[in-house]
Amino acid sequence: MIGPIVAKNAMATLRAKLSQDDFGSFQDFGLANSYLNPGIAGTFNTSGGARLLVPSGDWCWMRPGFIFDNPNTPADEGAIDIFSANRTRQQYGLPYVNLPMANEIHEGYSFSPDPALPEALYGIPYNGRKHPLFTNSTAASALANPLSQRLLEPAVTFTQAERSYPQGPQTYGNSVLPPGKPQYYWDCMFRRSAGRVQVAVFVYRVAAPGGDLRNYTVGRIAPALVGTAPPGLPLGSFDADQFTPPIPFVYYAPTPGTNVSWPNRTTTSASGIDTTNGYSQFPTADEIPNTHRNTPFGPGRIWDDWMAPGQIWIDQNANVLEVLRGRMVAGAAGSAFPSQGPVKLQRPIPVVPAAPVNGFWIKDPFIAGNAATPPFHAGIGAIWFVPNTDRFGNVITPVYATVEEL
Repeated sequence: MIGPIVAKNAMATLRAKLSQDDFGSFQDFGLANSYLNPGIAGTFNTSGGARLLVPSGDWCWMRPGFIFDNPNTPADEGAIDIFSANRTRQQYGLPYVNLPMANEIHEGYSFSPDPALPEALYGIPYNGRKHPLFTNSTAASALANPLSQRLLEPAVTFTQAERSYPQGPQTYGNSVLPPGKPQYYWDCMFRRSAGRVQVAVFVYRVAAPGGDLRNYTVGRIAPALVGTAPPGLPLGSFDADQFTPPIPFVYYAPTPGTNVSWPNRTTTSASGIDTTNGYSQFPTADEIPNTHRNTPFGPGRIWDDWMAPGQIWIDQNANVLEVLRGRMVAGAAGSAFPSQGPVKLQRPIPVVPAAPVNGFWIKDPFIAGNAATPPFHAGIGAIWFVPNTDRFGNVITPVYATVEEL
């Protein structure tokens, strides 16, 4: 299978420029892991209102920044910017690549005691001791010296050509489709767990509409592909606009209207599960609650692409899960596909240990106030996945996903 080969190639490419000591924590900047809308700053609010807890120094999955290609030039300027350094340079008034961008914390998370200063994180936290350009300890003379800037800033980028497979010199900066056109592409995200940085890699294929021959570059999110959530969708179930990273996409997964994460195996009634179509009365470990027919669904909207057959997810606990039986339409009674759903996985959702690293509070009955219930059990609180289409109309097919330590 080619997917693991592409993923290994991706990991080798990432490790060539990145190491564990390039990354930092929010606490290094005097900040707390917080939820910012839109964008994730080390944690996220579930759609039921609960917040995933992580130990100090760790952070949940965060995506690199994106610098998007200018289609009017022959070169492909598209790249991922691991620590969102280009956005940071823009906000600091330093020379930057003047192209559209998207970042995990696009509006910034200020760590300056003076709110008038631009000192802020715009993405994944970096090691400020190794890359001190944007911290308040940097000398003013360094900011005026371009060479010092380059030596001191956390600028690590991977072009679209580097994120393709197979790679070849003919794919670099070439606007004419060469015979050696890449067959696969990959994108990534990072998290810090137990003090170690992990990488999630998503491998996918891209087909242009109608078989058109064209080069591929990741495009920013189109508002029309997000649209407005239909009635019944959990409030705050996704954050997406043209300034948030487009791949992978994130969906906050708990059951609508509650803070119960997937799977909810405590159901005591059918809760809308359609037993007439042969479904079990109660959700099982490999079925996703509230994905039966007539439940909220957004045709043509990328936030519901997580339900598609063959879709691959990575959850907040770094579990990789694949959809066996998917859902492409709402499946309303009387429609052409009245029995679509519920979404069923290839294997049951793992239930991870009830530990702080997995979002559980440490409870000690002898300490007042510590007998409270954790915000939600360690099932799935959020999933990250590759959308099935983009603003250019390309058909994107997930192939493989994996998680490894950097």
